[in-house]
Amino acid sequence: MNKETVPSQAEKSNPEGEPLELSLEVLDKIKHPARIDDVIREQSPEERKSNPALTPEMIDDSTDR
Repeated sequence: MNKETVPSQAEKSNPEGEPLELSLEVLDKIKHPARIDDVIREQSPEERKSNPALTPEMIDDSTDR
């Protein structure tokens, strides 16, 4: 199978004839994403401990503040 005959997931869910409509809130989040530091600080301690992207030092740092 080649790419021309197999539609991608995006093509299946949004045919070319129908433009994708996003709310202004979603567009704003795409254009201005939250800072990763803020997102991590909003996570619960359990989420931070299970997050493989954080080192133990980072987990300890965020709980001190």
